[in-house]
Amino acid sequence: MSHMGPSPPQPSIEWNISAPPPWPLQVRLVPAAWSPWDNSAPRRFHLFAAFSLFRTVEAGGLDAGAMEIRFDWRLSRVVDEEGTVLDEMEWGPIRSPSSLATRLGDLQSGRMSPEARALRSRFPDAEVNHLGAISDSDWPGTSPDDEALFSEATAILARRGVAESAGDMDRRLDMLSSSSVELRASWTTHEARSVEWAGLFLADLDLDGMRSEIPRAIAGADSIVSAANELGVKEPSHKPSAEEWKAMKSQAMGVVEISSTLESNEEATKQLAREYIPTLSLLVGPLGAARMVVLAGGRERLARMPSGSLQVLGATGAMAAHRRGAPPPKHSPILFSMPLVSRSPRWVRGKIARYLAGKCSIAVRVDHFNGDPWDESQISEIHREAEAIRDRFPKPPKRG
Repeated sequence: MSHMGPSPPQPSIEWNISAPPPWPLQVRLVPAAWSPWDNSAPRRFHLFAAFSLFRTVEAGGLDAGAMEIRFDWRLSRVVDEEGTVLDEMEWGPIRSPSSLATRLGDLQSGRMSPEARALRSRFPDAEVNHLGAISDSDWPGTSPDDEALFSEATAILARRGVAESAGDMDRRLDMLSSSSVELRASWTTHEARSVEWAGLFLADLDLDGMRSEIPRAIAGADSIVSAANELGVKEPSHKPSAEEWKAMKSQAMGVVEISSTLESNEEATKQLAREYIPTLSLLVGPLGAARMVVLAGGRERLARMPSGSLQVLGATGAMAAHRRGAPPPKHSPILFSMPLVSRSPRWVRGKIARYLAGKCSIAVRVDHFNGDPWDESQISEIHREAEAIRDRFPKPPKRG
């Protein structure tokens, strides 16, 4: 825009730096472009900040309680209650996908950007709004270069997250424990089919007493006759065809292989659980302790969980039935797997489960908050107390 005639003179304002500034001042960022002096406007003068841009300072009061700091990965602003920009800082001109990935990771974890922290030091009374940039209709849009940089940075951030997840003990325990659950479900189905298939031809088999031996005998035999000899029963009257025997043997070999994999997984789960949650593992067993952590979504969440929630952790089916009017569950499958609960009379199981849930809650907090792990004597005392609860209620309560 061109101006006719000479530019109007601009008043100069001198400020003794050793003297305190004439606060309160309202600070607003404007483009560093010259504009004609308007006598009707507030008195203005330009300050230069070495770490930022030119800023315009307007004399006048400011309601500190109405200020708000809004920011994203590119820009940080201080605005008043009317949405007027009082001050802002941009991320420096030297940007790279790697540095942006680091910045995005900080923002994702709830930290403020360096520019937002700098503005907060200047405006300590301003309220920080982490989501303010999203709801601000006047927030500057992204350029094509910004979008390309952001796309590269998010890919780097995702790769970093995958690499760092290997150090997350909760994730590692989840992988092991969940894998064991899936393997056991698969093994149960395959094992039942293999045993039933063998019993179809070998009628003299004790399917219950010899259940663990049948798949291994079938998997290691060359024919149904040699399998019968291995198991000590009569040869079958009707023999399977070659292809049928091949399928039958393959089924048994799958059972043996899954059983070996399951055993290896559970051993690794026990080892990791004893390292990560030693006290809880000692109390309910390493497999049960690992399952508790997985169901809770991590050790920290389990440590902060009330004992009442821990008592029914994993009882999803019973809780769903309870919402439809059934009685509430008294214990979770994990607690029921403990002999102290499962071998107790049904009328006292809830009391014992409630007591053990309280102790489990304390145990996982000991593990998570770096307390002194319990020893065998303390665990034995807990077991004796649970047995005492069972002994105090030898008969079911009278109804009505």
